[in-house]
Amino acid sequence: MRKLRRVVLGILALLGLLVFVVVMTRARVGLVGPHAVGPSLARFDAALDAAVRFQIEAEKPRTVEDAMQLSLKLTGDHLHFGLGHPTQFAFGAARRSGNCIEYAHLFARIFDMAAMRGKIAAKAYVVHSARAEVFGRMLPLPGLRDHDWVVIVDDVDKRKWFVDPTFDDAWLGWDLTTNVQGDVRTPR
Repeated sequence: MRKLRRVVLGILALLGLLVFVVVMTRARVGLVGPHAVGPSLARFDAALDAAVRFQIEAEKPRTVEDAMQLSLKLTGDHLHFGLGHPTQFAFGAARRSGNCIEYAHLFARIFDMAAMRGKIAAKAYVVHSARAEVFGRMLPLPGLRDHDWVVIVDDVDKRKWFVDPTFDDAWLGWDLTTNVQGDVRTPR
């Protein structure tokens, strides 16, 4: 019984250390400009378009936060992270692998649909940051040197929301407010 208890405590300690390392790494991610900002290029097939519209109608988002949370949920439901495929802007109803570019474009398209339906005066833009750093250093791995995420511009209170649907899907949180370095110029 003591041996089992020690094994369990050892596993819990390792899990705690892993969580600590992940949280500290997430806190030290820097997204460095220049930042290129543009509209979503996501295209939905008829089945996904209908499913997203149905969810938006069911949830009836009324605020930027409502639309953002719904968009994060639907994006996470449709994608799982993966780098071993060519980037595609066509999305169907089936769950598939996606990189940060695909996460950002899918999220921005869903958010804009929800904002339009909810008459929310906000727009989502995909942002490509030229350099992604962890603890001040660029990772030497292909696909992790730069990063795509989303800025939401709220026309009512003039707030910019820095949202990362990829990080959110990995349970690292969506808020990039403290991680973005440099100016993010939006059309609005």
